[in-house]
Amino acid sequence: MITHEQFIQIRFLKTNENLSSAQIAVKLGLNERTVRDWWNLPQFPVKQAKEIELMLESFSSRINELLKDCPTLTGTQIYQKLRQIGYQGSASTIRRYISKMRPVQKRSFLPLDFNPGDALQLDFGDCGYLQQGDHKIRLCVCAAVLCYSRLMYTKIIPSEKQEYTFAFLTEAFNYFGGVPRRLIIDNFKAAVISHSKRGSIEYHPAFLDFCSHYGTIPVACNVRAPYEKGRIENGIGYIKGNFLRGSRFNSIEEAQYSLRSWLDTIANVRIHNTTKKRPVDLFEESEKSSLLPINPNSFDCSRIEHRHVDTRCRIKFDSNHYSVPAQYAGQEVDLRITPDKILIYFDKRLITSHWRSFEKNGCIDDPGHFKIMLEERKIAARQNFMANFLALGNNAAIIKKELENRPVDLSAHLKKIMTLVDMYGKDIVCEALQSAVENQVYGADYVEYIIKLKQRCVDSPSGALHVTNGSDKLALTLNQPDLSVYEQ
Repeated sequence: MITHEQFIQIRFLKTNENLSSAQIAVKLGLNERTVRDWWNLPQFPVKQAKEIELMLESFSSRINELLKDCPTLTGTQIYQKLRQIGYQGSASTIRRYISKMRPVQKRSFLPLDFNPGDALQLDFGDCGYLQQGDHKIRLCVCAAVLCYSRLMYTKIIPSEKQEYTFAFLTEAFNYFGGVPRRLIIDNFKAAVISHSKRGSIEYHPAFLDFCSHYGTIPVACNVRAPYEKGRIENGIGYIKGNFLRGSRFNSIEEAQYSLRSWLDTIANVRIHNTTKKRPVDLFEESEKSSLLPINPNSFDCSRIEHRHVDTRCRIKFDSNHYSVPAQYAGQEVDLRITPDKILIYFDKRLITSHWRSFEKNGCIDDPGHFKIMLEERKIAARQNFMANFLALGNNAAIIKKELENRPVDLSAHLKKIMTLVDMYGKDIVCEALQSAVENQVYGADYVEYIIKLKQRCVDSPSGALHVTNGSDKLALTLNQPDLSVYEQ
């Protein structure tokens, strides 16, 4: 059944705009047959709705009895039972009626009680992005709350990945001065591989090793059951509402310092709404002594991944490219990833390391990794240069040999001669080299002088000195010099 408004639109589109039933159906998102059933009616059948209500009134008592006996009966089940006692309406009418009168049952929960040192709840919260230079860095707040005293430790980390989470939990244990007996977590990937609806849980092996190292037991909450870790859920909301709201930071370091200051001066020293005590006081009085001792040997929080070194001597990690020594191009390497560094191994041997970059699409290079490639390029350039010089002919080889036997800079002379080739062309330089060899002058300056001498232009014929032969020789008459001036 359509609404009164849809009926008016159908009548308007047919009468005023002369649209077909198919066009009206597309425009209003209705079935074409529905449009045809309604567009010829003179007015909206309000009486039909009243007739349905009157028809349901005779069956309402029976519907109430059925729902009282079994509140979970569906509209289809009730429709089938009413058909047996004479109901002539549709199942959709029953479903609409039940949706209005069925009582809504609110979900209730038992309060969770924890003993001192019993459990710690862990969760994450998205904090948006931090603009650093031309890049945006994602911020994620990670918080750990002791369930009994509500003492909190929190830190801003780039993501929920294994190396960050394990390092955070280690810092939290050190902050509390002990380890709780249970670790209540959400189903994040670094801890839980799968969690079925039937309750079977597959924990990540590295997370199990972490819990075993510190002597705590992991407890993963059910999927989509935030109430099972309500203390930390409220804690994340408290951090976002009290600390992050309205705050602006210029760097991760500034955000970390501000968060730690807020933790020590506000969060852990306020009067908690539930316990009516300050978390720090309740922790010192009742919970600190109940925590398990911390394993003195620190856990290796790093993560291992495998990468292929490309032809540009780089590996890709977290949208960035990190350089590797040139001799390992095309090889498979192992990455040991810590919160701060990336260590690269080949055949179980450390070959290089980089500080981890939180930016995206960057290149983090070590100039020393390309030293071999640069040396090879220089050698190839020298070889090509010498081949190009000797290609100028035998005279070039003679000049090279002569310059090698003299105390001059051979490379500088040859480079200058090759520069002359670029300036004047190969043929002109070859002629100049031939002249230089004939006159036994071998320096680049002489070659350049010979080229410029041959390239010199004469402005007019009268300006040139012309000496004729034979009878055309000039007859010059010189006066006899006076030598008396030299007498004493």
